[in-house]
Amino acid sequence: MNHFLTKQKITVDLSKIKKGEAKLKIDLPYGKKNISFTIPDDNLQVIKPKVPSFSKTNEEVLEEAFNNPPGKVRLEEIVEGKRVCALVEDSTRGQPHAQQIEAAAKRLKKASFVQYIITTGSHSPQTEGNLKIVEYIKNSARKNNLNYDVFIHSCESENLIEVGVTSRGTRVVVEKCVMDVDLFFVTANMKNHYFAGYCNAVKNFLPGLCSFETIEQNHKLALEENAIFGHHPWHPDPERRNNPVSEDMIEAMNLITGGKPVYVLATVGSKNLIWASFGEIKTVTVEGMKIIDKTTSFHLAPSKYVIVSPGGYPGDETLYIAQRGLDLVKNAIEDNGEVLLVASCNGGYKGLGPSEKAKRFFYDSLTIDKPKGKLAKEIKKGYRLFKQKAYKLAEIVDRVDRIWLYSELDDEVVKKAHLYPTHNIQKIIDGWLEKDPTTKILVFKEANKLAVYAK
Repeated sequence: MNHFLTKQKITVDLSKIKKGEAKLKIDLPYGKKNISFTIPDDNLQVIKPKVPSFSKTNEEVLEEAFNNPPGKVRLEEIVEGKRVCALVEDSTRGQPHAQQIEAAAKRLKKASFVQYIITTGSHSPQTEGNLKIVEYIKNSARKNNLNYDVFIHSCESENLIEVGVTSRGTRVVVEKCVMDVDLFFVTANMKNHYFAGYCNAVKNFLPGLCSFETIEQNHKLALEENAIFGHHPWHPDPERRNNPVSEDMIEAMNLITGGKPVYVLATVGSKNLIWASFGEIKTVTVEGMKIIDKTTSFHLAPSKYVIVSPGGYPGDETLYIAQRGLDLVKNAIEDNGEVLLVASCNGGYKGLGPSEKAKRFFYDSLTIDKPKGKLAKEIKKGYRLFKQKAYKLAEIVDRVDRIWLYSELDDEVVKKAHLYPTHNIQKIIDGWLEKDPTTKILVFKEANKLAVYAK
C-alpha cells in the first residue's frame, strides 16, 4: 500500500489572474524558455514537485551533507592516501554540476590520486555539456591542488575489460582503469526513473561505465512487467523491491567494485537542491528514495485530457529524452484520452535521439506500419538497445486516442511516429473544452521528475 502517496493541494496564485478574468495563464517549461497558454480556473489542475520552503543555497545544502553524514564518515578522512575513482554524471542530468564538483574537490585533497570519469553510459560523449563538466572538474582540481586525471566515458571505447557475468546473463564490460583504485566516490542526482525505479548512484556503474553490449543486455530487462518507476531492490517498502533492471545493475556494480567501498553524495533537485546526503551508497540511496516519494509522487485518478512538459531543457531536447516524462505520468491519462506533449525536440540527432544509433532504434521503431493496438507488440520483437523507449511510448500510443506533440520537429516526422503534430497549444485546449466544458485538464510542469500512481 503506497500510503505516503498523496494528491498535491493546488493553490491558485491570484496575482496572476486579472480582475474579472476567469482564465489562468500557465507558463510551461519548453526548451530553454517558457511557453504560455490559458485554461479556466475551474478546469485546471497543475501537478509539480512539492518543494519544501527554505532559503538555503546549494552550497549550504552540500556543505551540510558533507559535514553531517548519517554514518559520521567524513570524505576527507576516508580518501587519505587512497586512489579514488570519482564518478560524475553527464550533462543530460539537470543538476548543479559545478557546485557539486567543488564541494567534493575540497575534501579530496589528501587522496594520492583522483580519477574523474564522466559516466555517460550509452549517451554521446563529446557534447558541449560534457566538455563544460570537464572544465568544472579541471578548475576545481587545480584550485584544490589535486593529483588527478579526467575523461569522458565512451561505451564504444577500446579500453574496456570484462569483469564477470550477472545471474541474468549480462556480461559486464567496464572501463579498465577502475580496477586500479581503492574506493569509489559518486555524485548522484536522484529522481524517478521510468524503468529502473529511481535514478541513483548505482546507475553510474551500469550503464554509466559500461560497454554498449552490456547496457543493451541490461536494458532488455526493461521490457519485463516489473521494470517500472517506484520499484527498486533497496526501496524501504518490501512490496516495491522487485525490479529486474535494477537488480541486474546492483549485481554489475558489485562485480565492478569487487568489494571496494562506494561512497555517494546523493542530491535531489535540479537548479535548486532540496536535499543532499553523503555516506555509504545503500544508506544514502534509501534516504533519497524516501525524499523522492514524499516530494514527487502522486496518487491520481486518470483524466481525459492531460498536458505534459518534461521540464524543459535538457529533459526535452529530443523526443527520445522527452518520452521519459510522458511515461512517468502515463497513469494520469484515461484509456482513449488525449495527451499534449510539450517538448522542443531541437537538440541531439535531428531532435529525435542523442545519437544516430539511438534515433534508428528508438524513432525508426515507432514508424513501422502497424495499426493502433498492435504497435507495442511488434516493437517488442528483436530487441536492440533504445527500443525499450519505443516500446514504452508505443504502449501509450496503443492505449490513448491520440498524443499531440508541440515541438520543433517537422509535421511529417511526427506523424510517422503515430503522433499528432500541433503548432497551437491553445487551439487544442479550446477544442477539449468545447467537447466537455466541465472537464478537468491535468497539467504536469516537470514530468521527468514525477511519478504518478493510479488511484
